[in-house]
Order: sequence, then structure tokens, then C-alpha cells
Amino acid sequence: MSGRVRVGIIGTGSIADAHLYAYQKAEGRAKIAAVVDVQQDRAARAAERFGVPEIMTDYRTLLARDDIDAVSICTPPSLHVEMSVAALAAGKHVLCEKPVAPTLSDLDRIEQAQKESGSIFSGVFQLRFGKGAQQLRWLLDEGRMGKIHLGMAETLWYRDADYFAVPWRATWADQCGGVTVSQAIHLIDALIWCLGRPTRVYASASTVRALTECEETCVAVIDFENGAIGQITSTVAAAGPEKSRLEVFGTTGSASSTGTAYDSTSEPFAIGMPDPAVAEKLAAEMEEKVPRAYRMLHRGQVEDFLSAIVDARPPAIGVDECRAVLQVTAGIYKSAMTGQAVDLPISPDDPWYNTLVPGGAMLAGLN
Repeated sequence: MSGRVRVGIIGTGSIADAHLYAYQKAEGRAKIAAVVDVQQDRAARAAERFGVPEIMTDYRTLLARDDIDAVSICTPPSLHVEMSVAALAAGKHVLCEKPVAPTLSDLDRIEQAQKESGSIFSGVFQLRFGKGAQQLRWLLDEGRMGKIHLGMAETLWYRDADYFAVPWRATWADQCGGVTVSQAIHLIDALIWCLGRPTRVYASASTVRALTECEETCVAVIDFENGAIGQITSTVAAAGPEKSRLEVFGTTGSASSTGTAYDSTSEPFAIGMPDPAVAEKLAAEMEEKVPRAYRMLHRGQVEDFLSAIVDARPPAIGVDECRAVLQVTAGIYKSAMTGQAVDLPISPDDPWYNTLVPGGAMLAGLN
């Protein structure tokens, strides 16, 4: 398509600010035409902050308009599938916040709607667009770390009672899971992006503060097709400085993220090798290959989404990438609820393909 992409934002909670800012910065390529929220006053505040000309309280009104090309869905997770399918059916391109779907069968609905419409669908995994992440991707593609054998993703955050007091949080039905899909999912995606196709997962999960019916702490071990092993450690009960870290280990070198808790891949990774001089030289080469990227990671995500629309190409993170992550998170929940290792991919005849908590199953470690 030619001209600026006309965008509507559905949901104006806190994460919507990242989308609004990113589209605003892409002013030559996008125009924010309207924001939608069931709370009119909240929509009005967002519109005022970002200079959006129109507000609405019903997303279906937005989807019915011919002058809207694309939408960002920034609503609570339980609404993502319904809104994504409706938007695609209306011929809109869709950028959807995580988790894009609670179950694999729900993602099937999005995929079908995307194929029927021919529109772009992209899920938000903004950590891939950090400068450090892009440099690491080049490093892996060039095989400069040898055979990759280990990856570690740590999300050690803290969420208090006020956070869980928001009505849609803390439940399987509305939040569609706990720390695994609400906070750790970004680093889970980054780990899969680096290590390849997962084949098996074993997990244990728990909660200690009785603030949520979902897990607040989880540890998972993942086997990958190439022989690598991944470890995922996640909690929202880490009293102390919040930390996020992605580490990848190869037979000839390692890379560790150095960014902040919420932008862990934005800064160049620390490179480790037996010879420090070789590591220093490689770090300089990485800087030459990827000298810059957006510090505000949603900008990279939105720029890719807009480019996919304009160039009529698949986005960097489409349904297949979302499915790879959802296979792992579904496997984590199945393993934590059954106490057994789970082979991946989960098949459509498996209860965990269709339901987050099938047959009243509970997390084995949930207190």
C-alpha cells in the first residue's frame, strides 16, 4: 500500500502507551486515527497525551470504518483472540500484545482468520528488536560461538497485591496464566529464537503469597532439536532489585545480556571466550555489523509491522513464531500440572491443546 498506514489502538491501559509512542515516532509512515477503550475517560486521556483526534468505546465501531488500515490490540489477554479474529475478518492488519491466545486451538482461529483475510498478523515480542538481540542474532547466524548447547532465560520481578487487585489479573480465565505468559514470555521467545525448535519440556511451578490462582514462580528445562538445553526461571515474587537476563553458551563462546529488567536485550551482550582479546575483537565486529537499533523496543516491533504492511511481506513475528512460544508455555503448564515431562509439539487431540486448565487440573506445586 502507499501513503501512511492509518491505525487504531484498541485498549488504552499502560502497555498502549508504548504502541502510541511508537506509531507517533513513525509519523511519516503511520497516522493514529483513533483510540478505543470501554472506559471513555481513559481513552480521552490517552488521546490527549498523544494528539489522537478521535475516541471510541466499542472496538467494533472502529473495525467498521473503511479509513482504518491496522489495529494494535492492547486489551486484557482474554479478549485478544476475539478482537484479533474480528479485526482480520474486517480486513484490518493486526498487531497484538502477548499472549496472543490462551491456547493453541485459539491460535488456530487467528491463523485461519489471517489466511482468509490475507491481512498481516503479528504478535508482540519486542525483545528481538534490541540492539543486543540483533547483534546476537548475527553472531549465531555466523556460527561464531561454535555449537550452541545451553541457554538461560531469567525473569526475576516483583508484583505486589495492588498489581493483582486489577480485576482481570490473577486468574486463568482473564489473565490466561501467571508469570509464564504474563512476564517471562518475552524471554521465552528470545530463548527459542536463539536455540531453535523445542522438543521436550519439564516444569515445576508454585505460588507462596496467595495473590493469584495462577503460578507466580516457575522453573522449566527445555530440550531442543539441535541438542541444546534451555533453562527458564521466572518469578514475580523476587523481593529486591528486579532482573532479567538471557545467556547463550556455545562451545567456543558465550553471550550474556546486559540491559535492564524491562529492556534486557537493548544493550550489547557481554561476550565471553577463552581468550579475552578474541572476545574484545568480536564485540567490536558485532558493533560494526549492528551499530544501532531502537532503544525503545516497541519502536522496532511497530516499524517491522508497518514495513510488512507496506511491502506486503510476512512480519518478523507472525503466527508461526507465536505458535512456537505457545507450544512451550502450554507444555510448561501441562508438565507443572501432571508432574511429567512433555514432548513437543503438543498435538490437537491433547487436552492441553484446547484448554489452559483441562478437567480441573491444578499446578502440582500450587499452595
